[in-house]
Amino acid sequence: MKPQILALLPDRTFILVIVFVAIALIIGLVTRRVAFSIIGTLILFALLGPFFDSLFDALPLWILLIMIVVFFLSIGRFILGGLFGKGATDEFVGHFMWAVFSLPFRLIGRVLSRRRRW
Repeated sequence: MKPQILALLPDRTFILVIVFVAIALIIGLVTRRVAFSIIGTLILFALLGPFFDSLFDALPLWILLIMIVVFFLSIGRFILGGLFGKGATDEFVGHFMWAVFSLPFRLIGRVLSRRRRW
């Protein structure tokens, strides 16, 4: 289980994750090193959660909106990377970023071209 996925879990499910990791360790699905890294990540999230809550409460709204957009873009890239691979995802992200970059210029060009026609 990757730390990104663990960050999306609610606090109440930490106990279940620890139990599932213990069962997977007993069965032999994960190594001891992986089990300790998952449990250590959970403990780190539990300890640092209140600090991050107060930090995010202190941030202005515009920074939070930028962080939310970056978060959803990274989740989308993670999903596309799992579906199509790294090369296709890089190509898609390049085209998408070019479209986002050129959108304001296209809108300005469309507004100016409509004014000239009238």
